[in-house]
Amino acid sequence: MGESGEASRVAEVPLILGGHSFIEQLGNDPLASAHDQRRIVESCLNHGIAWFDTTYQPERVALGNVLHALGRREEAKILAWNFFTDFAPGEPVGTSDYLRPSHIDCILEQLRTAYVDCLVLVPMDDDEANQRQEELVTEWRRKGYVRSMGLWIADQATIERHRLGSPFQFAIRPFNVATDDAAPLFAACRRCGWETLATSPFVRGWELDKLIAVASAQGHGDAETLRPVVADLMLRYTLFQPDVSRVIVAMRRIEWVVHNRDSVARGPLTADEHRWLERLRGRPAVARKTWWQRLRRRG
Repeated sequence: MGESGEASRVAEVPLILGGHSFIEQLGNDPLASAHDQRRIVESCLNHGIAWFDTTYQPERVALGNVLHALGRREEAKILAWNFFTDFAPGEPVGTSDYLRPSHIDCILEQLRTAYVDCLVLVPMDDDEANQRQEELVTEWRRKGYVRSMGLWIADQATIERHRLGSPFQFAIRPFNVATDDAAPLFAACRRCGWETLATSPFVRGWELDKLIAVASAQGHGDAETLRPVVADLMLRYTLFQPDVSRVIVAMRRIEWVVHNRDSVARGPLTADEHRWLERLRGRPAVARKTWWQRLRRRG
C-alpha cells in the first residue's frame, strides 16, 4: 500500500494548515521553499491534517500547484477567501474585495480544482454589496463550484446580522491566549449552528515569541528548548475551548506538522498547565470552573 492509501486510514486531526504557510508576510518564521511547502502539505495529509486554508491569492496558487504535483486534491478540503491581490515577498497583501461573477473562475484556476470546499466571506461596509455577494456564493454552491460557506466574524453585530436564515455553515475568527472577548463570540456562533474555526493560536508567532521570552527570563529554560513546550500549550489552549471546532495554524517548518498533531493527541490543558500559561501572560491564577473537564468536541 502506498503513502496515499496509508493516509486515507489516518484519523482526521482537527487542524487546518494556514495559508500563511505559503507567503513571507504575516508570520515570524522564514518562508518555506517551494520544496518544503510540498513536503509540509504531504506530511499534513499523511498525518490526518486534510484541511487547507488559502486566504490570499498567492496562497491559492501555491497550494493549487502543490496538490496538483502530489496528485492528492481529492484528499484535501480547501478554504478560499475574497482576497484578489497578487503580491510578492515584502509587498502589501491587499484587502478583501466584493465578489464578482468572474471571481469563481479565478479561484478555481488558481487552486487547479473544479470546486472549493468552503468559500469564506469577509463582510465589508456596503450592506447591499455584502448581500449580493452572499447571493452569488449561494448560486455557486447550487452549481457545485462551492460546497459550503464561511463567514469572518468581526464582532457580535456580525453574528446578529446573520443569525436568522443564514446561508453559512462556518464561522471564523481569532481565538488565543490574548483574545479575551473570543469565548462569548464563539459560543454565540455555535448557538447559530455554525461550525467554528479559530485562527491565530500563536498570533502569527509574535505572541509565542513573547511568552517564550517571558518563560526564559523566569528561568524555565532557554528559548530553543521552550519553543515546542510553549507552542504546545498555546495550541491546546485554543483547540480545546468548548466552542472551537477546528484551528487554523500556519506551519513553515515540516517538523511542526508532527509536533502539532502530537499536541492534539495530548488533549486539553491540565489545571497546572493552564495556570502556568496564565502566569506567563501576567494574569493572576484565580479559581475557575475546569472547562477542560467538560470538553465538548464538535467535529
